[in-house]
Amino acid sequence: MTDRSAPLAKKARLAAMLAAAGFLLTIPATAQTALPPPAYGTADQRQDRIQELESALRDAEARNEDLQRQLIEANREIARLRAMVGELAGVNQDLSAPPADGQEEAPAPGGAARGGSAEAAPSTLNDAQRNATGVLGSVPASAAPSPPQEAGPAYTRARELLVNGQLAEAEAAFGQFLEQFPEAEQSADARFWFAFTLLARHNYQDAASNFLQYLRRAPQGPRAAEAQVRLGMALIGMGQRQQGCAAFSSLASRYPNAPRNVRDLAAREARAAQCA
Repeated sequence: MTDRSAPLAKKARLAAMLAAAGFLLTIPATAQTALPPPAYGTADQRQDRIQELESALRDAEARNEDLQRQLIEANREIARLRAMVGELAGVNQDLSAPPADGQEEAPAPGGAARGGSAEAAPSTLNDAQRNATGVLGSVPASAAPSPPQEAGPAYTRARELLVNGQLAEAEAAFGQFLEQFPEAEQSADARFWFAFTLLARHNYQDAASNFLQYLRRAPQGPRAAEAQVRLGMALIGMGQRQQGCAAFSSLASRYPNAPRNVRDLAAREARAAQCA
């Protein structure tokens, strides 16, 4: 009996050892799932990492703010250009409209006004200047048309360039007109449109100077109210926000009968400049 029980006892002890070994082998796996993940470096390393992440977040926020600012500026520029297109359409209507009562029509090319003689056409050039201009041109009259040598055609040509959206060419034409015909009947309007083209081409300082000259010469002229608003726009473009906002805010007191489109322009530009 002792001999038979010996193998069974060995088997029992082996089974017990296997069971114990199997149980012990499961403990590390169970323990591993219950334990937290190992810490990331030392406390100083973790603090450095937190500071790096915070710095990266601040940089991202600054870039986002800069992009938002650029988007706002781009939208303002788009709105300004759209308004400029509408204004040029208004210029076209003005050019197509008949002259106001009491205002002479522009003389036809060649120096004669409609229904009049060549001697009646206004001119600021004397004979010597005319002859000198002809010599400098050195192109026969029959070969090619000469630039307008009378105020009316020169002004009309500059306006046509503006209507066609040729701002650089219109700027040059109006500037030349003002040099050549400083006392002409159209010189005040030419000054306004010269300043208009300068503003459209972002030459803010020269635009402000020329709008001021227009307002000094024609403080109650037909475009005085608009000139004041555009003076404010030029000042804003120069970075003189306080003076520009003052030009917008004083429009109602200086020009209470300003046209609706001019008042709307002032309000729109004041909002864009964030005037108080």
